[in-house]
Amino acid sequence: MIFVYISILVLIGGLMVCARILKPSLPTTENGYSRVFLAPAAQICVWLDKVLDRKYLGSSGTSRRIKDQKLSSDLRTLYPGDSAQARMYRYRAELISTILLILAAGSAACILMSVLVTNEGVLEEGNVIYRNAYGGMDVEADLSAGMAGEAEEEEYQIDLTIPARVYSHEEADELFEGLSEAVDPLLLGDNDGPDHVIRNLRLVRSVDGYPFSISWECSNYELIDYDGVIHNEDLEEPVIVTLTADCSYLNEHWYLVRDLQVCPMELTPMELRRTEIEKAVKEADEESSSSDRLILPEQMSFGTVRWTENLSDVSPMFLMGTLVISVLMIPFRESEIRGTLKKRSRELLIDYPAFVSELTLFLGAGMSVRNCLIGMGRKAAQRKAGRSNTYLEKELIITAHELEIGISETEAVEHFGKRCGTREYMRFSALLTQNMRKGSQDLIAMLKDESEDAFTLRKNEARKLGEEASTKMLLPMVMMLAVVMIIIMVPAYMSFSQ
Repeated sequence: MIFVYISILVLIGGLMVCARILKPSLPTTENGYSRVFLAPAAQICVWLDKVLDRKYLGSSGTSRRIKDQKLSSDLRTLYPGDSAQARMYRYRAELISTILLILAAGSAACILMSVLVTNEGVLEEGNVIYRNAYGGMDVEADLSAGMAGEAEEEEYQIDLTIPARVYSHEEADELFEGLSEAVDPLLLGDNDGPDHVIRNLRLVRSVDGYPFSISWECSNYELIDYDGVIHNEDLEEPVIVTLTADCSYLNEHWYLVRDLQVCPMELTPMELRRTEIEKAVKEADEESSSSDRLILPEQMSFGTVRWTENLSDVSPMFLMGTLVISVLMIPFRESEIRGTLKKRSRELLIDYPAFVSELTLFLGAGMSVRNCLIGMGRKAAQRKAGRSNTYLEKELIITAHELEIGISETEAVEHFGKRCGTREYMRFSALLTQNMRKGSQDLIAMLKDESEDAFTLRKNEARKLGEEASTKMLLPMVMMLAVVMIIIMVPAYMSFSQ
C-alpha cells in the first residue's frame, strides 16, 4: 500500500511541475493554508474547462450546466462587485487546492503510519524473532503460518510470547508464592476449566515474571503427552488425569498438583496442523532458550510452513477516509454557499426597516432619491476601521457608484432590488421606480407605510429567531438531563446492589 501513497504524492508533484511549466493564471485567494497548491489547482481548472466543454456539446451535460449556472448566480449574489466568471474560477481553484492539500497530507500521514507499523514488527529474516536482553520485556508476536507451495493457502493464527533471556534470583524468590494462580490459566489454555479439558494444554516450562523452570509429570501419558497434547480421539468417557509440576530454582523444588478431567473430542485436520505447529514452536523455543534468537520451524509433517507477521496497518483505511473527505468537500462547499446566502437574506431583512426609515427621513427633508442613495453609499464606504461592511452597505456602495458614473436613477434602483434578491427590496425598488416613471405625490406616505410593514416583519423575524434558539437548546438540555440522571441513578444502583 505504501506504493499507492507514494504514487498519490508523485501525482500531486507532477501536477505542480506541469503548473510551473504551463504557468496558468492564478486567482487571488484568501485561503493561505492551501495556497501552495493553488498553481496545480488552477491548471486542473483549465483542463476541466476543456474536458467539460467537450462533454457539454451533448445533452448529457445539460443538468451540469444548470447546476453551474445556479452556483455562478449564487456567487454573483454574494460578491456583487466581482466578475461572475472570475469568482467561479476562484471558487473552483480554492476547492481543488483544498482537496489537493487534504490528499497530500493524508498520503504523507499514511506513509508515516506504514513505516511506523513496519518498524514495530519483530519477525526478521522470514522466520527469526530476537529476544530482549537481560531484564527486558517479553516479545509479543502475532503470526500467521501459511503453507508454502499449496494452491489454496491456509493461514494458521499463532500468538507467541517470547520471554527475556535471563531473570535474577531475587525476583524469583519474591514471585514463587503467586505461581499457583499464574499457572492455572496458562495450563488450561483454550479450555473452559479443569473439569472440561478438550483442547491441548500448555505445559509451560516457565511463566512470565517467574524466574524458574517447570517440569511436568502426568499420571496418564496416553491421554496427555509430555508437550500437553491431548490424545482423546478414541476416548469414550471422561477420565481424571493428575498433572504434577516440579518448579525448580537454585536446587530447590516446589510442587503443584492439578487434577484435570479429559473429555472426548475429535480434532479437525486444521486443528491437528495447528497443534503440530504449536508443538514445533515450543520445541524450538526450548532448544534456543539460551540463544538470543528463536528460529521458527519451517518443515512439518504436512509440508513447508511460510511464516508472516500480522501487523495492524490502518493506513489504507486512513487513505479511504482522506478520499471520502476530499469528495465530500464539493457538496460541503456548495452547502456553505447556500448557508451564506440564507444568512445574507436574513441580514438584509433585519436591516430593511432601518434602511427604509432612513430613506424616508431624507426624502422628508427635501432630498432627492438620487442624493439619498449617493449619500447613504458614501456613508457606508466611510466605515470605521476594523469593521467590515454589511451586505446592505455593499449594495448601497455599488448603487452610489452606478449613479455617480451616469446610470439613471430608475436603472440603478432596479439593479439594487435585483441584487438584493429578497421580496422586500424588490417591492421597495418597484415602488421607487414606479414613482420616478409616473410620478406620485404620496411617495413619502407610501414609504412610511412600507416602514411600518418592515418593522412588523422585523418583529416576526426576531420571534422566529427566538423560537429557533429555543429549539437548538433542546438537545443540550436533554443531554444534561441524561447526565444528571446517570449521576443520581448510578450511586443509588450501586448502594442497592451492595
